[in-house]
Amino acid sequence: MKIFRISLSALALGALLAGCSVMNVDEQVSASPREFWQPVEQAKPAEPLALAPNPGNLTGEELTLPALIDLALSNNPQTRAAWYSAKSAAAQLGEANSAYYPTVTANFSATRDKIRTVGVNGSTFAGTTYYTTYGPSIELNYVLWNFGKRDAQTEAARQALYAANYQYNQQIQDVILATELAYFSFDAAEGFVAAAQATLDDANTSYKAADQRLNVAGLGTKQEERQAFAQVKSAEYQLEQARSQVETARAQLAVSLGIPVTNNLNIKRAQLLDSSAKVDDDISNLMALAMRQRPDLMAAYASVIESQHNLEAARADDKPVLSAIASMSYSYVSAGVTHGNPQNNYLVGLELSWQIFTGFEKTYAILDAQEREDAARQVLRSQELKVVTDVWNFFYSYKNALQQVDSANAQEAAQLEAYHAIQTGYNAGLNSYVDLLTALSNLATARQQQVQAAATLGSSIANLAHATGNMPAGAPAATK
Repeated sequence: MKIFRISLSALALGALLAGCSVMNVDEQVSASPREFWQPVEQAKPAEPLALAPNPGNLTGEELTLPALIDLALSNNPQTRAAWYSAKSAAAQLGEANSAYYPTVTANFSATRDKIRTVGVNGSTFAGTTYYTTYGPSIELNYVLWNFGKRDAQTEAARQALYAANYQYNQQIQDVILATELAYFSFDAAEGFVAAAQATLDDANTSYKAADQRLNVAGLGTKQEERQAFAQVKSAEYQLEQARSQVETARAQLAVSLGIPVTNNLNIKRAQLLDSSAKVDDDISNLMALAMRQRPDLMAAYASVIESQHNLEAARADDKPVLSAIASMSYSYVSAGVTHGNPQNNYLVGLELSWQIFTGFEKTYAILDAQEREDAARQVLRSQELKVVTDVWNFFYSYKNALQQVDSANAQEAAQLEAYHAIQTGYNAGLNSYVDLLTALSNLATARQQQVQAAATLGSSIANLAHATGNMPAGAPAATK
């Protein structure tokens, strides 16, 4: 009979293995490295992905920079992701605080035992008895002392929450900076269009003058007329190129806002900045300000404190744990046809537990926590150096941008005056068309440099504000 049972089990195991097959990995990917993989239905989204709708406040009205920043903070997914991460860290702190409360466990068990008594040495006493046991129970366990592990874990979770909140603040500033830079890039693109349009208007004026000198006064040459015509077409080309850059900048601005690009994204032009837009703080004050409040630096500091508490928790985990225990149970036992009486059991006491040997797991956990603390300190040091470098670089970029704006404005005014003077001289026959063409080219370059200098100044102020972790005096107030 035993042989039959073993054979039957072997047949069942063989049938089970026969129903199993090894997956063919070649069938799970594309047939060759030159072909696209054809997605299976399970890999596709349950419903087609749809483009997120634009905010309802995009009515086509002109949006200022503060309005754009508010729109970005409301819609950019990066700030939302950081916000949810901070909320997750807050929940983890609540999870760590739960260690200060007792654990209460309710159970219900039901068992059926079979006991067979076999006669020994001629004894005739033999038989089978069935026992049925069932009933509820409740247990309580409360950690009284674990050498500070509970406190260390809670403080580590609290510091992780601080770090997450600082990172959220940093993400807000990153989004503000990205919006400001995209705004100034868009404004510069619009400025290049205006400059290109002005150059085209001047080119048309020069072409009309060359055409009149040739066909009316008979003083010009065909070469001058053709050169003037070519200059008009070149200006038209530059204008269309500038217009295409506006749409590229509009799309990039929409990305920073966290919305799909649309023609309803109507941006109000920024006023040209000059040397009056000054940051009064000197570089030492700005560095001190950044060291006090820059969010990413504060997050790195909180991570160091978190790693210190994690090390304390790892060391405490290698020590005994003293707990208060209590339990209460109600059980009903029956043996065969005999029904026993219900039993109530109560227990109250203290329990001291200590994992004496865990294969050196605790030792390596402590070593891991020590190395993580050292790494966190180095990250903090690296972040401090980055803060100082950022403030230094962007402060002097701002100072240079101020000079560039003054120079660009003065250059544009001088080139415009020179162009008008040469144009008058050309009409009077005192200057050649080459002089006029050169003046027009110089004026076009001066206009572009003026636009670029203003955008650079705006970007430098935004970068400096971001580097200090605050909006410095003189910069536009972005948020409350």
